[in-house]
Amino acid sequence: MPQSGLAFCMAAICILAAGAAHSMDKPSPKCQQMGSELFENFVASQLHLLSDGSVFAGEGEGDTQAVFAKVPQKAQRLVEQTIREGKGWAAFGIKTNTENRLEVQVLYLLEDGDACVAIQEKPEQISTIYLPEAVSRSLLLYFRQPTYGDEVELRSRIQAFLTKTNENRPTSTAPRTLKGAKPRRIDAREYVRKWQETFPEPMLESLVRLQDVCNARNDGSKIELANNFVTSSDIDRDGDEDWIANGYGVLCSGPDGRRRVLAGDDNGATVWITTSDKGVPGPMAELRFSTGDTIWQYEGFVVVDSKMGIYPLKGGVVGNPLKSLPSGGKILFSLSRG
Repeated sequence: MPQSGLAFCMAAICILAAGAAHSMDKPSPKCQQMGSELFENFVASQLHLLSDGSVFAGEGEGDTQAVFAKVPQKAQRLVEQTIREGKGWAAFGIKTNTENRLEVQVLYLLEDGDACVAIQEKPEQISTIYLPEAVSRSLLLYFRQPTYGDEVELRSRIQAFLTKTNENRPTSTAPRTLKGAKPRRIDAREYVRKWQETFPEPMLESLVRLQDVCNARNDGSKIELANNFVTSSDIDRDGDEDWIANGYGVLCSGPDGRRRVLAGDDNGATVWITTSDKGVPGPMAELRFSTGDTIWQYEGFVVVDSKMGIYPLKGGVVGNPLKSLPSGGKILFSLSRG
């Protein structure tokens, strides 16, 4: 090995001397190949260095990468030099983790002449709040999701997409049952019939889907609805009783007695809204809310004020986004785990 080379190994990978600078528009062919082999929806973002030595990807300095703090002291200067020369990249993609959940993962790559090496042994999860704007937009485009809005909207939308998708995925790719227990299939449609006098058909269909998710392991798990699942109110002031259902109130009870929230997590939950006309329930809106998102009441309609935007809702139909909240409304509902 030449004396001028990067003579260290990290994460079982040795980094050699960096060669001539490659195009700063995209990674070298070897790094592109490595990223495409790791992720079906691989997106690359160039790494940059701040004066304090912290590393970020994309255009925003808020995306600092803690993994570089683990670089051995003797190698930090050489890694920093590689990044300054425009040969450091963050390879982002969405993969399934060991619990069969989709998550955003990242692997940091450094160009080394005609080769490409990684900082970590394998990709690791990264929060969507650290995604560069262009990366969020590319990942949303891959899943055919809307790509308008600023970086905050894009990050919120991709998090909402992942959360919604994971609600419908079994928690493990391999069925598991309790020791000594027999597998137990449950007819979800038959099980939710006990709520048919309470909810309209569209809500029952959602509960059927959630029950199938809850009992994906065929272990007899059943959904339960907490007391705060439904808020009944005349939300559009037309004299008919309407209701809002909070996803934090959908619980999955397993054979071990443990219960878990099924339609929500730390980032937000599914919310169902139904308005009635002369006692007959109308179309149901099923929306993804972030914690703190609100529903405002007006005469004849409501408005959803969310991190995704401000949207009017009338008769279960979501309208075009508004620039600001109309005057004269009052908060009817705010999403909270409590």
